[in-house]
Amino acid sequence: MLRKEKPLLLLITVWLIFALVSCRSYQIAPNGYTVEGDEYFINIDKNLAVFLGDDILKEENWQSNGGPINVSKVTAKYKNVLKHLNYPDTAYKVLFTGHMKGKYNYDMLAVINNFPNVKGKRNHLLDLTAFQREENREGRYFYNINEFKGQKLLHFVIPFNDRLWQEKMVSMIFLLPADFNDIAWAKDIVQSNVALYRNRYIFTPSRTAIQCPDDGSRSHLDYKIPEEKINKTGYMLMKAYGNVEGRRTLVVYRLMKPKDFYGSFVVCKGDYEILYTTLQDKIVWQTKINTEKDVVF
Repeated sequence: MLRKEKPLLLLITVWLIFALVSCRSYQIAPNGYTVEGDEYFINIDKNLAVFLGDDILKEENWQSNGGPINVSKVTAKYKNVLKHLNYPDTAYKVLFTGHMKGKYNYDMLAVINNFPNVKGKRNHLLDLTAFQREENREGRYFYNINEFKGQKLLHFVIPFNDRLWQEKMVSMIFLLPADFNDIAWAKDIVQSNVALYRNRYIFTPSRTAIQCPDDGSRSHLDYKIPEEKINKTGYMLMKAYGNVEGRRTLVVYRLMKPKDFYGSFVVCKGDYEILYTTLQDKIVWQTKINTEKDVVF
């Protein structure tokens, strides 16, 4: 009987080891999202915005369900990239991964450290001494250029807070075609984030674009989520799309905390589509509003 139990115990032991190793693999930082029509990735828990560049606005990047940015899991491909770049999975979390179509077709991912280096202990953050450093009045960043499995690998590290023992670093990583040589294009995206993170950074998970003069052509967009649709435990998004120069355009979006259910915003007069969605872009409620008419609550 004992002989029969040994293989079973060995199998269980192997399975437990595998499960523990899997749990330690790269994790996604929770409560991250993107909104169709906006250029930024947002993570609520980290109080962080990441500028993604103009390609995120292109319609072809939103034709598949969920859009180009993934905040649900880290696939084997991106895990291998992070291992190649020596990111410890205990010291960093992945903010997002994604694939973009545009001037170039490319993969991108961003990571952030979980905690700073600790005085008196071995440093766990990336050693930046081997990186090239660039600095201007907006701030500084570090980068290197490499290759990974036949693709050009651009690796940028942006100090969000670089004070000793308070380090907070955002890394942006691009995988591009092997013949890619337009480093200025990638640097422009990174430089926008460097400027964003300078001393007076304010976390604002929202957008309002008013594209008409203040001459009577403006009105208020009022909305109220029906009682039975209100999320009372989790974050939600309110998005308003209107017709701007013949195109469906994001005009307003707001992060809604648990139990939030109404709002009012200044917009141009016209017709708007209101969407109340999860952070993962699942529509929970929607309606259409004309801002020249009073909304009956």
